[in-house]
Amino acid sequence: MSKQIVFIRAVKGVIIGQLLISVVGFGALFELYSANFLMKHFWAVLLVLFALAFLIAEFLAYLERRIAYYVARRSL
Repeated sequence: MSKQIVFIRAVKGVIIGQLLISVVGFGALFELYSANFLMKHFWAVLLVLFALAFLIAEFLAYLERRIAYYVARRSL
């Protein structure tokens, strides 16, 4: 992959992660579970966060492919 694509994906991943942690409230759960050493709960929240981030990233990739297809067709 080119450096531009890697950079774009990295920025997209950071944005998705920040949105999930701040909006959904996972940050407070991370703090609570790690402070009280509830590691089973901590890892469960972490796995849910990874799953949500993966689903959102795949949805955005799908939208990007759809938009790229229509842009290519309109430019002909």
